[in-house]
Amino acid sequence: MTNNKDILEREEFRQNPFTAPEGYFASLEDQLRDKVLGTEKRPVGLVGVLKPALMMVCSFAVIIGLGYGVLSLTNSIGSGQPQMSAYDAVADAVENFDSAMFEYLDEYDLDGYMAQFTPSEEDIMRYFATSSTDAALYDYLASL
Repeated sequence: MTNNKDILEREEFRQNPFTAPEGYFASLEDQLRDKVLGTEKRPVGLVGVLKPALMMVCSFAVIIGLGYGVLSLTNSIGSGQPQMSAYDAVADAVENFDSAMFEYLDEYDLDGYMAQFTPSEEDIMRYFATSSTDAALYDYLASL
């Protein structure tokens, strides 16, 4: 461990292994000037002028065509009637509800119906003695 030198003092690590190609910086300025000034010839004429506009028209046609395709596949076009929302369906059901149902509910003896299902004290004791767990018994007694 004492023979190791500090990494910055070792000569092989102090040398830069990266170099630029020969003549790179001499031609760099000319290359940048050509790219910025655009010495390339652009097509002039009817095709050169109309090509960007034609591309924009085609892109709008594709977008409109896709939208029309989706709407026609979902049968949203030409149905003649607007689609009914869930709110409208509930409102329609409430408006057309038969009032005779309310009269039937008023005449129905709910207390008498529930009285036949009210267990007696003997029924409760028999239930807990035969089929119940201790936890259920404790819960029942705690609710009293």
